[in-house]
Amino acid sequence: MMSVLYGCSPRTIAFNTNNFSTASFYQALPTILNKNIQLDSVRIYETTFEEKPYEGYYVIDYSEVNAKNDKNILHYKQFKGYYQKLYLLKLVTYPKDSITIYFSLKYNVFDQCIGFGPTYIGAMDENRKLIFFNAELYTRNKKNNYSLKKSRLPLSLYMNASELTPGATINIDKMIVEKSFEIGNNVVIDIPRIFHDSAALKFDYVETKKIN
Repeated sequence: MMSVLYGCSPRTIAFNTNNFSTASFYQALPTILNKNIQLDSVRIYETTFEEKPYEGYYVIDYSEVNAKNDKNILHYKQFKGYYQKLYLLKLVTYPKDSITIYFSLKYNVFDQCIGFGPTYIGAMDENRKLIFFNAELYTRNKKNNYSLKKSRLPLSLYMNASELTPGATINIDKMIVEKSFEIGNNVVIDIPRIFHDSAALKFDYVETKKIN
């Protein structure tokens, strides 16, 4: 019985944010971007989504919400569920560029990394408060050495920010998934309306790491 239980348990992954400052993690970027760049450092922005109990139409339900969101959350008992860490990685490069990577990690109740969520690469326009992602990536693992690779899936994703302050906060309020130029094929995701929280997708600056 014990071996069956272990067999059903999600495997853990030896990944942590130290990989964000490892040059080998980004080794495929010149090929993906079709340009020669020299990586200097990475500015890390982070937010967390946690599984929490909340009151929904007079019954207790569970959903992943921003860890700082306390609206309709029930605190009648201690609870810790699965959670996700979401990152915006702003690369500092030579020559200067605006390369930005959206990256997400999944954790179990024991704070062990169990998988990756979606990963996108694109560019940040600080003046327009806009991030445009034009390619999806996946994380390759070879003997616990992780690196980003390009997916074959097409992507056109815009993230509009109500606040974009370098070195402080990036608060995403809308996402636009563009599939074609035909009317009705493009989807607008209004973050405050869906999550009932104007800061549901608010990324806070964590630190800048030198890439070695």
